[in-house]
Amino acid sequence: MAKSPIVSFAVSEKMKVELDTIAAKRHIPVSELIRDYIDKGMNIDKTVSDIDFIRRQIREELGVMLKPQINRLAKLLMRIGIMSISLCYFNSKLVHIFAPVRDRTSYEELMAECKHNAAAYLNMRDATLDAAFREFDENNS
Repeated sequence: MAKSPIVSFAVSEKMKVELDTIAAKRHIPVSELIRDYIDKGMNIDKTVSDIDFIRRQIREELGVMLKPQINRLAKLLMRIGIMSISLCYFNSKLVHIFAPVRDRTSYEELMAECKHNAAAYLNMRDATLDAAFREFDENNS
């Protein structure tokens, strides 16, 4: 069996005492304890680099798997948005057409008011929303 190379290094007195104590408790020589510690430290470094590699692989795989789904959801959201806008214009046009002539405002004013109310609605908190719905119900009952 070939002789292992020898590596020498200095440690503090406190560390030497700790190494001697731990080695005595485990009933092994200090050199074996140090070899175990070095081996564990090197394995941790290998594991960290392996984890970085695995993390990159997972990120790439998730990108490949999720990109088509994200694109599909984006297209669906665009369709929903188009339908919502279409319904908004349709409803506002109906209100404008069927409102009594004396109560009519211009179509542009009607749309501006609708947009203003929609923006205010989006900025409301839940409690404020509930109060607004109650007030609307009370005014239109």
